[in-house]
Amino acid sequence: MKSLKKLATKAEVKTLRLWGKISGIYKDYYIAEGDKESAADSNLPPEIEPRGTGVNKYIYWVTDSITGNWTELPDTSPAKIKIARQIKKLLTGNLEEEVSSNPSFPGKEKDLLRAQIARITQSTSLIPKGFYKKQEDNEREIIELSEEEKKLHPFQEQAKLETWCNLTTNI
Repeated sequence: MKSLKKLATKAEVKTLRLWGKISGIYKDYYIAEGDKESAADSNLPPEIEPRGTGVNKYIYWVTDSITGNWTELPDTSPAKIKIARQIKKLLTGNLEEEVSSNPSFPGKEKDLLRAQIARITQSTSLIPKGFYKKQEDNEREIIELSEEEKKLHPFQEQAKLETWCNLTTNI
């Protein structure tokens, strides 16, 4: 955990947590997820969502050793996520490895890893229905309802799939 504390101090993040581990052929990836106050980057291509929104809501760092140095992953784009969805590829554990696949992936292993993290995060972030609503000006973003507006399902009903939904919209 000292490694995460060092990362939190060095990267000046607001929140940080261990996201998980993804196995590689030669090395495994330990992944940290966080967010920080950062100015909007005006140099982004139009197809990439600004940091702090959508699939780039969080920043991800990886290391192949929990005592090693953390490397920040680049933001991802819908094009990379779309192609990542179509290919099956074992990760090597080398972020700079070229990705050879069909269809061709536009980037290195770090870009593929970041696209797969976005897909996994979107698919596995569940919330009870009735706790959040979509923002009126941006349907991809949600806001938490006030305590009076929240609808809590009885305990027995929480075991049913119908009482749950994804935190984020489809990507």
